[in-house]
Order: sequence, then structure tokens, then C-alpha cells
Amino acid sequence: MNRRMRVGELVFSLDVQAEGGGITRFVTALSQALDAEQFEPVVCGLWRRGSAVENEQMRGLLERGIQTFTCAEWDEKHPYAAFIQAYRSLRTFLKHQPVDILHSHSEFSDVAAMLLKLEGIAPIIVRTLHNGLPTEWRRKPLRRWLLSYLLFPLLYDREIGVSPHITQYLDQRWLARVLGRAGQTINNAVDLSRFRPQPENRWQVRQELGLPQDAYLVGSVGRLGIEKGYDLLIQAAAQVSQQAKKIYVLIVGDGKQAASLRQQAAETGIGQRVIFTGPRPDIERLLSSLDLFVCASRWEGLSTAIMEAMASGVPVVATDIPGNREILVDGENAWLVAAENPSAIAAAIVTAMNKPERAKALAQRALADVLKYKIDRVAAQHGQLYQDLLSVSNL
Repeated sequence: MNRRMRVGELVFSLDVQAEGGGITRFVTALSQALDAEQFEPVVCGLWRRGSAVENEQMRGLLERGIQTFTCAEWDEKHPYAAFIQAYRSLRTFLKHQPVDILHSHSEFSDVAAMLLKLEGIAPIIVRTLHNGLPTEWRRKPLRRWLLSYLLFPLLYDREIGVSPHITQYLDQRWLARVLGRAGQTINNAVDLSRFRPQPENRWQVRQELGLPQDAYLVGSVGRLGIEKGYDLLIQAAAQVSQQAKKIYVLIVGDGKQAASLRQQAAETGIGQRVIFTGPRPDIERLLSSLDLFVCASRWEGLSTAIMEAMASGVPVVATDIPGNREILVDGENAWLVAAENPSAIAAAIVTAMNKPERAKALAQRALADVLKYKIDRVAAQHGQLYQDLLSVSNL
């Protein structure tokens, strides 16, 4: 092929601190890290939400020469109508500006890519499963059975798991075994040039937030959804505040649970100690200002937020779930605690507060360990996959 390969990267939304979350941050980094001499990435969000963060994300990609667009307005009350509108817009775009490979990174875009293949518009389709199959279409088990277990292994040219335990889910499906369609593991990754220790931000951010200089700042970044366990973090912080008055909690992001979490913080008596920033374009500054990063997730694929905290030199407390165990080792580079257990999270926070040298040692080990998740290495793996798939299709 003399021209560059056009690869379409599909996500739910380009709003990285709402519905897009860590997946969109990863796709953004991936599109920038692909070899520009070989690949021409096109980044598409099915829906636009009109946030400042989303607009900044699009502007940054366009300034780097990466074609970027959103298909339709998101309509919370009429999701199926919104999907049809987005699909029609995407289909029209691809008819006029075709891609060689279409790579999906979300549930709805998985469906869109499949339909585009059936229409002959997307000849090669790939999807990445960023969470486990049991949580895919969590509220629609029949849809999961029809799509994830039957149609996807039949129609997708390759399915990727972001960690070995997710790829194992893919390989356990009956039809995938019958067809010999093995999944492939390619990890999530982070841009280590963006996330790095910046201790000077500690005092600046505290001043901006109106916090005392001796505040112990615990934080988390991501979509405010049930899976992220922010309600558990708030319960834990309320327990800690009874014995450590200087604790404050910084929650960065937006999502469906935003209002209920604010109400919970107020009802537990720590409303003044929990700071909801909403979406922010400067999460690297905020991360590097933390004393401790807490991931209270109920489930994860391979958390880019944890990787970003590790790269920022921040000690980590995380729930002991499969996705987190792929990155973290209890007592070596983080503290792992039982999931769904606010008291365990609270105890780990107190330990980190009382043992700053231990926390620093774990953070230093994590900073070394996160090097294996550099976006350049992972982008090279994606590039090789795209080339292999296109070569097979041209035989």
C-alpha cells in the first residue's frame, strides 16, 4: 500500500471526563502515537455533549492533524433515536471518506461497526473490550447474549481484551471456540510525556481550591458511574474524617451519579471536605497535587486512571479486583483492599497518612512499573495488528 492506512477509532463520546472516560483518553493517546508515516487515524465520537472538555479534546486532535468529529447530539431520554441519528451520520461520512479498518471501543459503537460491515461500508472491523463480558450491556443480558456471544465472534475480524482476564472471557465463548476466533490481549496505556511527577503543583492546587496547606488530599479521576465506586470512597472518607480532620477528597469528572454523590457527601457530614471539580482539562496538574489516589471501583478492565496516578508519582489505594491486579501488587507498588468495603478503604487511607515514607516507597516502585504501559509500545502493537488484518484481507 503506497498511501497511509486510514483507521477509524470509534468511541461513545469525546468527553473524557463524562461518558468517554479513560477509554477516550486511551484512544486519543493511541491516535497520536500511531506511526504517522503509515497510518492516518480518524477519531469519531458517536455523540457530542457540548462540554468544554470535549471541545478541548477535539481541538487538540485537530491541531495535531488528526481528523476528528462527532456524529449526533446525545439524547438521554431517547437513546435509540440518538443511535439511529449517529449511525446515519457515521455511515454518510464513511461512504464519502472510507477507512481501511474500523476499530470500536464502546458498546454502541460495537453495534455501529457491525452494521457498517453488514452494509459493506466497513470491510474490516475490530473491537476492544475495555471491561469484562459480564459487565457488557449490564442491564440488557439478552442483548449481551445476542451480540457479545453470537454476532460479534461471527462478524468481527478481531476482538481485543485490554488485559489477560478479559481476553479469557472472549476465548471462553462457545461460538468463538468453534470458529477458532481467539481474542488478542493489547493493554491500555498512557502518555508518559503528559503524566509525570510535578511536586510544584501541590501548593498551587491547594491554594486554588482554598484548602489549608497541610490538607491531606485524597483524590480520584473518572466517570461518575456506579462501577467506579465513588459512593464507597465517600463512605470511607467520612470514617477517616472522624479521626483525621485534615483529610479532603478531590473528585474529578462528571457522570450520572454526580448529583447523588454530592447529596451523599452532604448527608454524611463531609460536604465541605469533598470537592467536585466537574470536568477539567488539567487532570495532570490535579493528579500530581494529590497525597493519595484511591480507586474504589467495583469492576475495571485495565484502569488508565490508575496508570496516570502511578505515572504522576502518587501513592495508590485500589480495590482488589481482576483489572487492578493486572497493574498493582499489594505491598509492592500499592495497597489493595477488598471491593465493596468502605472500612477497608478507610483503613488503607489512614495507613497511607500515618506512613508517608512507606507511601513514598510504593509510589516510586509504581513509577518504575508503569513504564511497561507506555503508549508508544502499545501503539506499535495496534499498528502491527492493523497491518496484519489488511494484508490478510488483500490475499
